[in-house]
Parts: sequence; structure tokens; C-alpha cells
Amino acid sequence: MKSVGLASVIVAAVVLIWGVFAPSRAQTPSQTDTPTFYHLVPGTYVNGWPRFTIHYPKDWVERHPRPDNLFIAGAPASTPVPRLDVVVIPWPRPLDKFAGSLVRIFGTIATDVTVVTDKASQLRDGSPAQEVELQMIVNGEPVNYLSLVTKKDDEAIHVGVVSKTGKIGEDLRAIPCSLELQPGFDEPVKVPPDVQAFLDEYRSANLSGDVAKIMTCYSDRYLEWGTTKGVTEQFWRQSVGSVASVEIGITDFLSEGDRAYLTGFALINGGKYPLPQTSIIKENGQWRWYGNQRDAAP
Repeated sequence: MKSVGLASVIVAAVVLIWGVFAPSRAQTPSQTDTPTFYHLVPGTYVNGWPRFTIHYPKDWVERHPRPDNLFIAGAPASTPVPRLDVVVIPWPRPLDKFAGSLVRIFGTIATDVTVVTDKASQLRDGSPAQEVELQMIVNGEPVNYLSLVTKKDDEAIHVGVVSKTGKIGEDLRAIPCSLELQPGFDEPVKVPPDVQAFLDEYRSANLSGDVAKIMTCYSDRYLEWGTTKGVTEQFWRQSVGSVASVEIGITDFLSEGDRAYLTGFALINGGKYPLPQTSIIKENGQWRWYGNQRDAAP
């Protein structure tokens, strides 16, 4: 599990401006056109926890995000922008304080960071939101960044779009404005006993600080945004011992034979974060993390 703060999350979003992420694959329709959290339907992103949806151009492709991002999509070209990024982080502060944090973080890597817009807004269902647009110079080029942020309890749902045309056009503005909360999916559900035993095993391994024990909870075929089990082990060796407390809540669960799709949250050191993984696989009778390989069975 990754415990992150606002600074690291926003830095991850800022890096999008440089376009250091390669396209992963074009989104292809699954055998159902119903959007779910465990597979992509072109033009619609469904976040597992907290549950919300976002709509974007159907020809955009999913891209590999930084660890702190939940989702990134962009135009089907080699250029890094325009693009969309989605982040959920603990945010107990008022929404009108979000712009100040954005300015401070962008100010570390850009010049002439200017607040174009910082105003109260609302989602289609009336939920309070804050709209923040920044303009800055990055590597000598003008960059505009539009953020729409709302809160679900003490978590901030942040949807941002990036443009290098000198403005945020209405087509880009429509993407964060499509954000729609879906209540009724965010409370923990009961999972099968063997799955709960696996989650308890993973929690215990986290608290032990034993990397070898932690890695036994991962399938050798694990992939998260193209990240393999070996790369994940390197991460754990760098951060082991940082988890003092952890609890896992599963808010949606679907079993498909030796595969299962799940989503939920982790309470890590007092902060609440979305689970990055969306699937587990049973190998030799034992459940293991499979990553976010969202090729759902028909």
C-alpha cells in the first residue's frame, strides 16, 4: 500500500505536462457496454472507491499513470497533452484551500504560475466543488491546467485536464464537468471467508515489515499499469517499515472462477486511500494480488 500526501500526488499530476508517460493501449470495447470499475468502456471511467464516473472522448487512450494517480487518458498521439488525470487523496481542509496547494506545488517546477480561476462550483447533482484554473510557463511553453475538485467525506476527488494551446477549451472543460458521484457503493461489503483470510494475511504481512512475506501475497503474473511483481518488490524494499497501521475495506466484489474483481479502501497510518489493485487470482488454492488487469470475463 502506498501512503501519499498532497505534495506527491500533485507532483505526479504536474509531471503529466512533460508527457513522460507512454500510451499503454487503445481502449477496445468489452463484450458488454456497461461501464464497471474493473474494465474500460471507451469514453467512460468508473472509479471503484469512492464510486464516481467521468466521461471523455472515446478515441482517447489509457496511459500508464504515476503511482499516485488512479487514471490517466489522453489524445491518441505521441504528444503528452491534452490529457486527463484523476486523483483521490485525504483532504480534511475546505475546498477553497485547494488552489493554494496547487500553486505551491506547480511553483516548484514552473514559472509565472498564475491563478486564472478559483471559484466555488457544483456537480450536476448539486454537490459542492471548487474550480481552479492555473496558467504557467513550462520549458518556455504556456500551459493551462484546469482542476475540478469535490469531497466525499474527508477525501478529495480531483479531476484535472491539461492544455498547451493557451486556454482550456470548452471540449476539455466538459471532461471534469462530467464528474458524477454514484452513492450507494462506498460502504464495506462481506467477502467470502477465503478472500477475507487473504486480506488478513496481506494486512499482517504489511505490519510485519517483512518484504519476503509481503511478496508472497502477489501473483508472479501480477501487473499494475504494466508494473511487474519484481518492480513492486523494489518499491517495498524502499518503503518497508513505513506502515504502522492498516485496515482494508472491500466495497464491491465480483467472483469469476479463479479470478475475482474487487475495489475498496485502505486505512493507512490514519489516512484513507483507494485500493490500487482491482483483481485477485487463485493459484494453488491461494488468493494472490493480480493487479489492475481489467480484462473482465464476459
